[in-house]
Amino acid sequence: MSKDVSISCALAETLRDYIEKNQLAAPDVLEALAPFSSSQHMPILLFWGLLERLQALHPVPALGLRIGRCAKPQHFGVVGYLAASCSGLGQALMRYRRFQTLLVSNLDIQVSRQGEVVRYSWGEGEHHTIPLASEFGVAAFVNLYQALIGQAIAPIAIEIPYARPAESAIYEVLMGCPVRFEAPCHALEIPASLLAMRITTSDPYMRGLFDQQAQAMLAHQPRPDKFIEQLQQHMMVALQEGEPSAATLAGRMNCSLRSFYRQLAEHGLRYRVLLGDVRFKLARMYLADPRLSLAEIALLLGYSEQSAFTRAFRTWSGSPPQGYRRHLHKPPEGEAESAL
Repeated sequence: MSKDVSISCALAETLRDYIEKNQLAAPDVLEALAPFSSSQHMPILLFWGLLERLQALHPVPALGLRIGRCAKPQHFGVVGYLAASCSGLGQALMRYRRFQTLLVSNLDIQVSRQGEVVRYSWGEGEHHTIPLASEFGVAAFVNLYQALIGQAIAPIAIEIPYARPAESAIYEVLMGCPVRFEAPCHALEIPASLLAMRITTSDPYMRGLFDQQAQAMLAHQPRPDKFIEQLQQHMMVALQEGEPSAATLAGRMNCSLRSFYRQLAEHGLRYRVLLGDVRFKLARMYLADPRLSLAEIALLLGYSEQSAFTRAFRTWSGSPPQGYRRHLHKPPEGEAESAL
C-alpha cells in the first residue's frame, strides 16, 4: 500500500533544487522537506503531496517532467554513486536495478529487449501514483542516464499510464521523443547501442570509498599474494551485483573453476570463508561512514535483505551492526564526562 512506501530523501531534494532554480516562493514545501534533511527516506505520500502543492503554486504544464529534469546523479544517493563509478551505461543501469528499492521502496523495474530497442518498465497494473509523480520518475531516470554518458540522447519513446493532458505537445518538447499516454505502465525505450557507451561522470565519494576498500583488503597483509589480492579486488566489485559465486569469480579471473579451487587450496583457503572475511572487513569500513544506511550497506555487501546482513554480522562479531556502529561513534568516557 502507498502509505507504507518510502522515497529516498536525496531524490526528494530535487524539489528544493527546482524551487531555487525557478526562484519560487514555496516556504511551506521547504519547511516540510527540512525535517528529512538528515534522513534516508520519507513517506512517498508526503512527497506526492509536496508535488501537488508545487503544482498549485506553479501551475505549468508537465510540471513533473520539469522537476525530474532537475535530477542529477547525486540526487540518487548511493545508487547514483555506484552508477557513476561504472565503466559503461549497461553496467550502471544493472546496478540501478539492483539498488532500486533504495530510491523507492516498492520500485520493481523490468527490462526487456527486442532487436535494437531496450525497454525499461515499472508499475504495471499499479497506478496508485499521481500523474505528477509518474512524470517525475520517468524524467529523473532519463536525466540520470544522460548525465552518466555526458550526452542528451533522448529515449526512443516514453509511456505514461494516464490520460493525455490538454497540452500534450509540451511533453514531447521537454523529453525530445514521442510520449504515449494511457499506457499499461510507466516505460521508456532506448537504443540498445547506448548500453555500450562509456560513463563520463567522475564521483569523488564513490572513488574514495573504493580506495578505502582496497586499503582494507591490503591491511594486515604486508606482502600480499598476487592471486589473493586480485581475487579480493574482484570480490569487491562483484558484491555490488549480488552474492558472487565461485564460478563468477573464476570467470572474471580468466581461469577455470577447477584451477580456481586448486589455487585456493594451495593457499589453505576456502571460497566461502574468504568471501565472509572480505564482507566483514568491508562491513566494518561501511559502518564507520554515517552517510550509509544499513540497507545500503547490506546491498553493497551483496545481500538481498538487510536481515541477512544483520545475521551474518552478528556471527562475525558477536553483536548486531547497529550496536557496532553505536560503539564506533560513542565518545570516550573522558569526553562524555566533560560534556556534562
